[in-house]
Amino acid sequence: MGVPQMYYTSCERGLAGYSGFQFNAATPGVSGAVLRRVEQATSYEPPRSLGYEPTAEQIAATPVNLCYLPGADGEPAILANTVFVGNDYSQRFGNYFVHALSLPAAEHDLGGALPIDFWRAGFWARAEAPGPELPELDPRPAAGFDVDAFLQDGRLGTLPRMLTAVERAIVAGERPVIVVHEETEQVARWIAALCRLLPPALAGRFAFATYQYRPGRGREHLVGTVPTSDFTVTEATLRSFAVFDLAGGVTSDVDAHPLAELLTAAGAEDAGQLWELAGEFSAGTERDFDDWYPVAVAAAQCARLPVNEADLDAVLAWLPGNAGRLGPDTVARIVEECLDHVRLTLPQCLVLVRVAAAAQDPGLQANTEVSAFERLLREPAAAPADVPRLVTRDGAGYARQQVVTLLDGAAPGPDTVDVLSLAVRTRVELSDGELEGYGHDLITPLLLADPERQPPAVLRDVPALRRGVLRGLGEALSNRERGVLAVATRLAGGTVPEEEFAAYRPLHRLLELSRASSDPKRRIPALKRLSDQGAPDRAVLTALWPDGWRLAEAAEVTREVPKRFWESDAMVALLDDVLKISQMPQGGWPHYAVVSAFAAEQNLTGRLSATARTHVEQLQRARELVRRVDRTGETKLPPLAAQVIEFFRQTEPPARSWLAGQLPGLLLRLDAATLAQVLPELPSEVRRRYRAQLTELLRGADLGAAATAFELFHRFTGKQPDHARKLNDVLAATVARWKSRDLDALEKLLAHSKVKGLAEHVAQWREARVPRGIGRFLPRRR
Repeated sequence: MGVPQMYYTSCERGLAGYSGFQFNAATPGVSGAVLRRVEQATSYEPPRSLGYEPTAEQIAATPVNLCYLPGADGEPAILANTVFVGNDYSQRFGNYFVHALSLPAAEHDLGGALPIDFWRAGFWARAEAPGPELPELDPRPAAGFDVDAFLQDGRLGTLPRMLTAVERAIVAGERPVIVVHEETEQVARWIAALCRLLPPALAGRFAFATYQYRPGRGREHLVGTVPTSDFTVTEATLRSFAVFDLAGGVTSDVDAHPLAELLTAAGAEDAGQLWELAGEFSAGTERDFDDWYPVAVAAAQCARLPVNEADLDAVLAWLPGNAGRLGPDTVARIVEECLDHVRLTLPQCLVLVRVAAAAQDPGLQANTEVSAFERLLREPAAAPADVPRLVTRDGAGYARQQVVTLLDGAAPGPDTVDVLSLAVRTRVELSDGELEGYGHDLITPLLLADPERQPPAVLRDVPALRRGVLRGLGEALSNRERGVLAVATRLAGGTVPEEEFAAYRPLHRLLELSRASSDPKRRIPALKRLSDQGAPDRAVLTALWPDGWRLAEAAEVTREVPKRFWESDAMVALLDDVLKISQMPQGGWPHYAVVSAFAAEQNLTGRLSATARTHVEQLQRARELVRRVDRTGETKLPPLAAQVIEFFRQTEPPARSWLAGQLPGLLLRLDAATLAQVLPELPSEVRRRYRAQLTELLRGADLGAAATAFELFHRFTGKQPDHARKLNDVLAATVARWKSRDLDALEKLLAHSKVKGLAEHVAQWREARVPRGIGRFLPRRR
């Protein structure tokens, strides 16, 4: 079957019924819309270089415009060949002849040929038809171009950018492409190259014209022109159009798409095979170069065409999401080709592992695992956190063979540890014995060589490795204690559980002692852990407390440790050192009392030194006397107080110091007569504390305390002038400032005293010492 054809030129007779430019003839049935499209698209102006009186040879050499306009919305495509013929029937200069074809389905009606293949085809007419009707034409393409040979002649650098610009014009309606060359034949060859490389779907939509005098007005995606046309290359036109001035060597800025680079490298002939395979891999939704790029890369790989690293990235980003629809055989082809790529990286290989696993192809999965593990072994430290485990028998067997070969007998170093870590993370099958040996032989020496090194993370996950490391550290303890301690301290920071250290007692002991030496709060817990099966030895205690116990520590020890610990003479010796002190540090009495009481209650006094034993016995006797005082009523208190005071005179520090602090409270409970006897015999420090506590009572308007104080003051007056004076100062500072009603109550109470002259003495004291009015609240002048 043929296709409709049309002739258009300036003629005397035609379809318009008048002379001038019109359709000279056409196949019956061609629509008016098609005729109008042909007329609008094929207008021709010769280059300026032709002149107004050209020769026949010059006219024959004018540019030919082969124009192709794809059909849209049901319209047929148009393929038209326009040539300049010089004068028309009336000898008017400027006539051209258009031979156009109407192609309802170009890919079918052209027999699989591309529109550009009809460049210089033998059927193109150049003269009018004798009648108005033309038969349908069976168009045959010309011999065509050797595109690859054309491109090899120094044009490969330009083609990717031109191809990208054409794709953008077709798909996105971006700026049209204008190619400037002296020979329209060369423009046609460029168009042929572009058509051969474009995806077939885009090639069918590619509108082009090999020549236009005013290319800036064209509606085609690519328009060719010559240097002597109306088009001038300027900064403005370079921005407005994608200009490739091949005559002047100037082009617009166009970034080549990687697919255009791939297609150019493949060449026109191989691109045909590439697009055939790509059609099989296509999802049917591909629209532009971005969509087609990974599909084309996959096809190029299967066609054994070269692809670069960026191409590989693209196909591996695309493959996981499309493998399910491609089928297992196709996926296997693509994966195998990717595996063979010399630039395949580890992350890319791991993508292939996941794709192969999803394809459920054991052989393919084993191949990807082997390839991935090979790359992992090249740089094991760079293995990603989510490196997949080996699941196929072949993959696991290969990995084990490689790991054992590398590690058995290897020198300790970061690289060997990285290999070991990789083996663990990928679940390489290694026995506990092998792992323990690697920990002992590879990791321990590495850590001891640099104790500041962070322990390998793999130790956290593998108990057998930890056992090997701990065994190695235990063996090195005798001659490298400091280095072993540094390593053990780091391991204990979260790498090795505490219970695993406990299985290596010398190592555990060293670690516990080190911790406790820098942190007093950890000493008692460490002592308990290190002595969990017996009484503490002197070495442990000396290591924990090289300077002995402080009072607070000693008190805490007595509360916290088991009783069996006190079977240790070293423990009792530390306790003895605490109990021997005579001068009590500030805040030390509560702790000393606890320690002393503990020694007495646990019957440890017989194992103490004579000094410590005396201190304990005296303090316990003093505390017992004070407890009896607390339980004794006022009437029986004086005889007991005499015993306490007598014991106070006989005892030594620290019991004497403690009792000196208790005596003022006892004195405040005694009657004035007894106080008058014992107070002068007591040390001044005790008397001072007594007066201080009495002052606090009197400030609270305590009538009983005031009555006793005044009676004591009365008894001292004249007999003990110094004591009387100091007591008077207390009364003046306190009672003298009482409210009148409190003073009245005090006088009333003392009025019934049987002490001769006491009431009168108090009245006189009040008259002399208590100011009247506001003056009683002012400070006294001494």
